[in-house]
Amino acid sequence: HKTIGAMAVKLIAGTTAATHVRALLGDETLSTASVWADQVKGRRDQTPEMLQFKTANPNHFVFHYTDIPFEEPRYRDDSIGATNVDVVHAITACILILRGRAGEQTLLKDVTPKVALRLLIHYIEDLHQPLHVGAGYLDGTNFIDPNGYAKPFKDDRGANQLVFEGTNKLHFFWDVTLVRLNMTNAYVQTPVEYASLLLGKPPPAWQDSGPFMNWERDWANESLALSAKVHDVTVVDENDTERGPQWHIKDLTPEYIAWSCKTAEQQMTKAGYRVAAILQAIWPDKQ
Repeated sequence: HKTIGAMAVKLIAGTTAATHVRALLGDETLSTASVWADQVKGRRDQTPEMLQFKTANPNHFVFHYTDIPFEEPRYRDDSIGATNVDVVHAITACILILRGRAGEQTLLKDVTPKVALRLLIHYIEDLHQPLHVGAGYLDGTNFIDPNGYAKPFKDDRGANQLVFEGTNKLHFFWDVTLVRLNMTNAYVQTPVEYASLLLGKPPPAWQDSGPFMNWERDWANESLALSAKVHDVTVVDENDTERGPQWHIKDLTPEYIAWSCKTAEQQMTKAGYRVAAILQAIWPDKQ
């Protein structure tokens, strides 16, 4: 999150968007602001602003993801796993608040533009992690598409319930391990250094067409397609735990890890450019 935020800082430098961001955040950067939505999940070091947000939005945990079956060709509102308070809808709500149209959304309660900006950049970043969009649903040890499925099934909660090498969760592997591995391989130690490195490479195809209020659905579709490849694993067995069903998968192959490293870096890079593009669409430069 901090790396993507640091990319956006550099990409919007000198624009009208940068002026609005500075007016809202003050000395707080997009890099540090990008982790606020995760920090507010905790119990320690909670500011009055965080406590107020949690009181008004007690279900804020679910704003970070959607659980569309990875077999589906696209995100749709009536799919199993989609809700009207998922990450796709949360991004729209944040944009409306930042555009002065808070009354047109009902998802976020008593959220200031400053908080909406923090949430927006975090949720866009989350949306680019494939397992924040696509989930696996299983009948025993077999993945199935639950939409229209007539038998009982269970879900892997965005691969949080898929484990390998004992206790390693596949979701955590994509959330954290891959980023650390890529930074180590690139010989960088800080998010700012990593952001500079990523911006120094040829950018991947990240541009979007059509109204920017629909971009988040395109990004969700992109991550959903990737989540199918992320779920290209062999399920060995299923166990019941205190936190629900858990599935063991075969240890990840070197080929899978190499593809994952490359894909994670591409998604982070796209997210950096897209966060900047959204901010400039909300606050465009005067012609």
